[in-house]
Amino acid sequence: MRYRDRIAYLGALSLFLSAIELLIPRVVPFFRIGLANIPVMAALSLPINEFSILLLVKAIGTSYISGTLFSPFFLMSLTQTVLAGFTMFFLKRFSKRISVYSISAAGALVSDAAQIGIASLYAGNGALSILPIMLILSLPASILTAAVSKRIEIPEISYTIENSGEEKSSRIAILAFILSALALIPIGNPAIAAAAAVSCIIFQRATGRKVRILPHILLFIFLMISSILTPSGKVLFRILSFPITDGAVQAAMLKSFKLSASIALSQGFSRAIAPQSGFLGQVLSIFSALLASFHEQKGSLAEKVQRTLASDMHKNSHISSNNIPAFTLIAITVLLILFSISDYLFL
Repeated sequence: MRYRDRIAYLGALSLFLSAIELLIPRVVPFFRIGLANIPVMAALSLPINEFSILLLVKAIGTSYISGTLFSPFFLMSLTQTVLAGFTMFFLKRFSKRISVYSISAAGALVSDAAQIGIASLYAGNGALSILPIMLILSLPASILTAAVSKRIEIPEISYTIENSGEEKSSRIAILAFILSALALIPIGNPAIAAAAAVSCIIFQRATGRKVRILPHILLFIFLMISSILTPSGKVLFRILSFPITDGAVQAAMLKSFKLSASIALSQGFSRAIAPQSGFLGQVLSIFSALLASFHEQKGSLAEKVQRTLASDMHKNSHISSNNIPAFTLIAITVLLILFSISDYLFL
């Protein structure tokens, strides 16, 4: 198999396992079992150039399918993927006696530390409080990842993709997204940020992307707890002698609403922006074939995944962006720009 096809398959497999993991409820914010790392573990013997490409494909691709590619969460995904990936890669290269399970555990620890470190930059030092819990949960998850990675086989299949000629519409959507994302940045009033978040969620629903409210609620709770651990401003009341201040509450609300808005915006635009050619297009094509095969299977989640990986997928697959009306893209862009202007002029 050509190196391009091999990396494309491993990248698509990482996306597929990431999509499967989205079906599993999270116990702790930011914590995931790490199924998407299984192809990375299976690729530790690849040359460093190919391995580096796989890490970038994993970070970009998983963020794309989860709808966070155009949100602050992408920086978190990219950082933890690269740091954890190269930690495992160099341990494999320079420590011949270290087991694959120890390598996986080391990668998980670095990944957790990177995620929480970046989260603390946005949410405050209170985010560091969940790091011990994540480290404890990561150990058994890393053992599972290592065990499964030893059984992954790369099929000798070449894949082709079809070009649907939708690049022009994707370029328009990209421009609209950039303007929308920039309009969110200067908003500094929690009320306007809340209105922007609601508008973006409505936009997400209008594009056909399913809206899950629970993650937004959990995000709000996490940012609220993280922020109030760093008091600022006037004391509103106390909980067991701990001061709850107006500055901390307002900061948490602003961060939460703006982050929810950016996530909803990202998920909505991910329906309108889809790579139609090139290497990433090939990865998404293989991913769509894996996902289609998964939905055809019957049985438990584990059985469906196992049968998908063992089945013959379609060699030709096509992934395309949805035909989102230009009015919808323009409307959300103009609305967010107006919110930003109103915040600057009146509040």
